[in-house]
Amino acid sequence: MGKPEHAPQLKAVGINTYMGAEHDGSALSTITDDGLFVLAQDEWSPAEVGDDGRVVGWFVSDECDIGLGCTGADAAANLVDQQGKVARTRGLNDGRFAMANYSNGVLDTYWAQGSMAGLMEVVDVASVDKYAYTSPFVDGQIVHSPHWPEGAKPATSAAYGWLLDRMRSYQDPAGTHPNWIFVESAMPLLTDQGSLTISVEQLEGAAWSAIIHEARGLAYFQHNNGSRCGFYSLVDCDAERLSAIRAINKGITALAPILNTQSYQHRFNTTTETMLKTYKGSAYIFAGIGLGQSPGAKAFALPAGVTGSTVEVVGENRTLSVVDGSFTDTFASEFSHHTYKVAI
Repeated sequence: MGKPEHAPQLKAVGINTYMGAEHDGSALSTITDDGLFVLAQDEWSPAEVGDDGRVVGWFVSDECDIGLGCTGADAAANLVDQQGKVARTRGLNDGRFAMANYSNGVLDTYWAQGSMAGLMEVVDVASVDKYAYTSPFVDGQIVHSPHWPEGAKPATSAAYGWLLDRMRSYQDPAGTHPNWIFVESAMPLLTDQGSLTISVEQLEGAAWSAIIHEARGLAYFQHNNGSRCGFYSLVDCDAERLSAIRAINKGITALAPILNTQSYQHRFNTTTETMLKTYKGSAYIFAGIGLGQSPGAKAFALPAGVTGSTVEVVGENRTLSVVDGSFTDTFASEFSHHTYKVAI
């Protein structure tokens, strides 16, 4: 959700889509003429949206699972309300997809009981926002999930990947529709004691953990009430921080042709979380530290048939040697991640 006038600045840090745009009297072309896409919320009328081909979807609701974007009466009523919202969107017959953001419902505690599968199914794309790095209150909610591993620390990159798993658990089969992750880009309007501003290293680690868990989109919650940045953190932060965020986004989009291909199943080890893809004759291994796992040296056993003798560590200007079908690398922190390329 951003100001239309901020389109050039957002584009400069690697943003390509507005998930909601402030309805401030500006035309949507203020955004789309800059080459960015828009998911318009219902403040924008069909007449205002018109036939703009870069308005690609409708942002149907935010946190309907906890009643904020729907009736709020109970889980069943919220689901019926969401189904009605999507039906009205479909009724426009304009070819645009329906997208919604969810929250506590994915934790499977007392929110949205019995309705999450329906809430996930009714939309074409869903996202989740639980800001594990910056909100002690959110961390307290996460650990009460019956699916949270005992003793795992929520304020980690791995928590964002776990949230993707929770979303996929409500889909049959998993990944029936694309799932996106929200990552905070500063302090996301928090009021709980001990709230923090996310570091760029944490931001990067959270994004990649979600991607490794099959996230198909990355959304930033840019609104901020911390002292580090202004209210629109992707516009108002200092140049050094914005440059770092730009580099993160550039690294992700550079790998988009690989990320948008089918994943393959392979167990490289038991000490990292990984995703395996192939592209133009090479295997790509995306790896990070999962819940209950520790940083340090990690060995990766390559799949049978991958015969390359050298591994390129993508974006890090270094290579590793394959010895007896395996290679080893170091992960310095819980948010560390690496991408490896090896010839098939």
